Amino acid sequence: MRATDVLVIGAGIGGLAATIAMQRAGVRVRVFEQASELGEVGAGISISPNGALGLKSLGVFDEFRHVAYAPDYQVVRHYRTGRVLATVTRGDRLEEAYGERYYVVHRADLHKVLADAVRAHDPDAIVTGRRCVDLEQDASGVAVRFDDGRWERGDALIGADGVRSRVRSILFGAEEVRFTGYIAWRGLVPMADVPLDALDPPSQVWIGPGHMINRYPVSGGKSLNFVAFAERAGWEEEGWNIPASKAELRAEFADWHPHVTRIIEAAPQDKLFKWALCARSPLMRWVRGRAAVLGDAAHPLLPYLGQGAVMAIEDAVVLGRAFAESEDLAQALARYEAARVGRARLVVERSSLQVPRFHADDPDAFHHDVPVDEALGLFKYDPAHAPV
Repeated sequence: MRATDVLVIGAGIGGLAATIAMQRAGVRVRVFEQASELGEVGAGISISPNGALGLKSLGVFDEFRHVAYAPDYQVVRHYRTGRVLATVTRGDRLEEAYGERYYVVHRADLHKVLADAVRAHDPDAIVTGRRCVDLEQDASGVAVRFDDGRWERGDALIGADGVRSRVRSILFGAEEVRFTGYIAWRGLVPMADVPLDALDPPSQVWIGPGHMINRYPVSGGKSLNFVAFAERAGWEEEGWNIPASKAELRAEFADWHPHVTRIIEAAPQDKLFKWALCARSPLMRWVRGRAAVLGDAAHPLLPYLGQGAVMAIEDAVVLGRAFAESEDLAQALARYEAARVGRARLVVERSSLQVPRFHADDPDAFHHDVPVDEALGLFKYDPAHAPV
């Protein structure tokens, strides 16, 4: 393919990974972020073997591994008694079976790794303080209008601007972002403040009626990240970074095991935040003309299979390969869409189906003989070698 100039809207994990993948394919990329400063907010995330293989193909694996934590195993516990309901091996067995291990990492740490790699290739690739409000395209390219009135033009455009994607709305029509009925809190506890008896093992999931807590080390083991989920009838606040109070978490998890409540108490107040889990329908078409969507803009999903960031990384790697292996832009975007739509839809649907298992009215009925993510074959997918 001849030299191509691509505009990416959104400098989150998906947008930056896509930028790296296209840069490595010889494409000039400019990525536009609406925030005035680059810096990812959010909680810890899981990177399963399929995502780790994607990071390897992007050339950032060593830097990622330095800030990530690879648990040898995880346990699922009863919310009140602490009884182990299931033990999930995550160490060498996965590497032998799939070519990589299972990792957890703070979103901000992975985001920095990706941003550094983008800038190492092109120091001027990332532009902040530019919010996309409209776009136009013709036979020769795509033009984007930003909220400051300026326009930018390129050969193609990738919308990686999240569940509330403006690019998606322009390309495929407005669709209300709906509240899924679940909210989440996140907290970050210095590891020195975590009770030692609560770290056996460091990576744990606790399940109870209408609630779940997932917690694991991040930032090279310096902190313990926890994400707590609960069901709600409604939600009106917007944002990823809404301050939360320790009092509301105490009330929400008052009858939970001391290993949970003591970690909540140890969380600094300024490190507690909450947000709503929102969704749109997964798209069956990701491309319109010279523009396409990626990550949550195309397929927002609930976090109950731990595949949100991983799916964006998969999208990015496949997109880069499509550019590298195609004769022209139209073929590249068509191959990207064909390779990703079916897999993304499967993961979205299966993630939603896990809610009753992890918010169980009767946690003692939980069974996990074969982890669902493995039973579904999700880890077998290698985005660097999957058909494109």
